Amino acid sequence: MHAAKDHADVPGAAVPAPPAHRLFAHMPRADQRRWASVYLKGLLTTQGKKSLRRLAASVTPSPTAPQSLQQFVNDSAWRWRPVRAELARWIAEHTTAHAWTLSPVVIPKRGELSAGVHRRFVPALGRTVNCQLAIGAFLSGEHGDLSVDWQLYLPRRWTEDDRLRLRARIPDTAGHDSAAGLCLALADRLAQTTPGTLPVVVHTDGHIDARTVIEGLDARGLAWIVAVPDALPLSLARAADPHRAAGGAVPHPAPEPARTLLRRHTGPHSTAASAPGCPRPGTLPVLLPSPVDPRPALLVGARTTATARPGRIWLTNLPPARHAQALDLICSADAARIGAAETEMGLHDFAGRSYPGWHRHATLVSVASAHRRLGHDLCPAGGGRSRTPGHD
Repeated sequence: MHAAKDHADVPGAAVPAPPAHRLFAHMPRADQRRWASVYLKGLLTTQGKKSLRRLAASVTPSPTAPQSLQQFVNDSAWRWRPVRAELARWIAEHTTAHAWTLSPVVIPKRGELSAGVHRRFVPALGRTVNCQLAIGAFLSGEHGDLSVDWQLYLPRRWTEDDRLRLRARIPDTAGHDSAAGLCLALADRLAQTTPGTLPVVVHTDGHIDARTVIEGLDARGLAWIVAVPDALPLSLARAADPHRAAGGAVPHPAPEPARTLLRRHTGPHSTAASAPGCPRPGTLPVLLPSPVDPRPALLVGARTTATARPGRIWLTNLPPARHAQALDLICSADAARIGAAETEMGLHDFAGRSYPGWHRHATLVSVASAHRRLGHDLCPAGGGRSRTPGHD
């Protein structure tokens, strides 16, 4: 049943303030825009777990509001991508973004009925969990990492089983793609909705194939900074090889694991510049593997102390003139808690099972997070609990 049939209790007092009014303007019906405002206010004001019942109770005394919110987010046919595109533009207008950040976000789940749920080994936890895997796109800058777009990873069993597709209402346009492919699709959409071309920072975290992402970003002509696995094979750039022969053509050194290169050719007293408060990194010019035209890159191993082995390893194609910028971005990325603000806003709390419902909920969570980070805590005007018709 569509939400339009059960919206007689729309809170009339929940009138969107200007930012929310702009973000929800693409919704075709007035009742959808009002319920979006109610949902948003609930996300911003509800403490603890943000179930639909608790969201409704924090905003309106109407006993039918939980059902109406459920219909709004799961069944009402509003498109989430226009809201996200407008959100990205709004954030870009109100904050200085330094990078686009792409990152996996693991959402633990019970049961097997939520769209895209599967068993996955999570390196950060050191164990296999039942979860959804989302890939988030964030504008990163002076206000931290603000989510503006999402992809939900769908294992093949979810795209090849007609019964599962129907049950989760997965659209025909959504097929199986790798996490790296989802990253690249997000980068394409960011390029269309935000002005200028920012460096793309990719947190792979054991879920995204670094080489595939690097090749895709290179093909798009984008500047990138990608977290890479220890074993990624790279060749030392000739200028950085102290053992190279003098004069004449010198073959490229054989590829070695990234961690090995850093251990052998950088020390605890790296001369690389670093931002105040950021551990001094070990840096090394390297070549990306290619049988035809190896491309230069900078390998960076961030250190936690002056003598510690590098922690995460990063690779960037930013040119030498922008290496200081790259190191600043890597320092920020190493300190970031990507997705933490969205988790606090209820990203993990969606109990619905449908693909459209998850995407609509994630969209509203991103709007709520941006409102809070940019100083718009309460989007509906007036604050307090909204009263519904017949409950005055």
